[in-house]
Amino acid sequence: MKERHIHIAIFSTVFAILLWFSIALTSEYQTIITLPLVTENLRPTRALAKPLPTSLTLKVRGTGWQLLRLESLPDSRYVLDLSDISYRKRIVTKDDYLERLRLPVTLQILEVRPETLFVALDERVRKTVPVLPKEDFGFREGYDIVGSVHLTPDSVTLTGAQSLLHDISSWETKTLHYANLKNGIETRVDVADTLSYGITAFPTNVLAQFDVQPTAEKSFNDVPIEVNHVPDDRTVVLIPPKIGFAIRGGVNQIAAVERKDFKAYIDFKTILLDTTGRLKPSISGPRDIRIVNQQPEFIQYVVRK
Repeated sequence: MKERHIHIAIFSTVFAILLWFSIALTSEYQTIITLPLVTENLRPTRALAKPLPTSLTLKVRGTGWQLLRLESLPDSRYVLDLSDISYRKRIVTKDDYLERLRLPVTLQILEVRPETLFVALDERVRKTVPVLPKEDFGFREGYDIVGSVHLTPDSVTLTGAQSLLHDISSWETKTLHYANLKNGIETRVDVADTLSYGITAFPTNVLAQFDVQPTAEKSFNDVPIEVNHVPDDRTVVLIPPKIGFAIRGGVNQIAAVERKDFKAYIDFKTILLDTTGRLKPSISGPRDIRIVNQQPEFIQYVVRK
């Protein structure tokens, strides 16, 4: 008998809760919802010249049943049809919501943010630019990168609005992140994207390769400084006429280079443009060898006729 009373009590409680819940869902409520903004029917010859928000925020009013159904259906969205836009158009979202808003239920729209969308289109063009590695490297003590990161292919073709691509001269990869490196790496890395602008890059990834070796240094002293392109009626006296410097790189690189592989020089045009009376010589040498501890850093000069 007690078990029967317990079952009746549980049934009555559940029924009361369901009844209350059903009555509550017939009442009206206000809530905030976020809907994705989706663009459709963009002409193949057009591209977005300014980014659009990825979503809109709506304040809505509806019954509990309507709001519950809205939460359970994933197809709600704000659809922006671009077929009737030639280049620029200002869209007031709240005024246009009946036409553009795709909701599975009928709700009262109280507010839409942002209130205005400014759509700017431009000619869709292609442009090929170099792709550059974005690096975040950490090395084990006594190790360093030898040379630079080599990318294959070394360029990407961008597609997007002409006004946006005009000022783009290169494109980055996504970050190559490595710590405590002591060996070289060969890996594929995606190129960066800016989907909000509608710019796409091809290929979407490149092969990145770089070498890591134990580091070494070598010093060269009394290297003569040359002055390039001196007119026949001029003589340049350098004080001092020679410099010393150290080089740093991987042990295999350093072992293979000699003093004759490097040249210290100053261009005469640089002397003509100088107003300080002293200049820093340039040093050329094998690729990927770093020059360190140049002594002296600056030299003086006298120009004679």
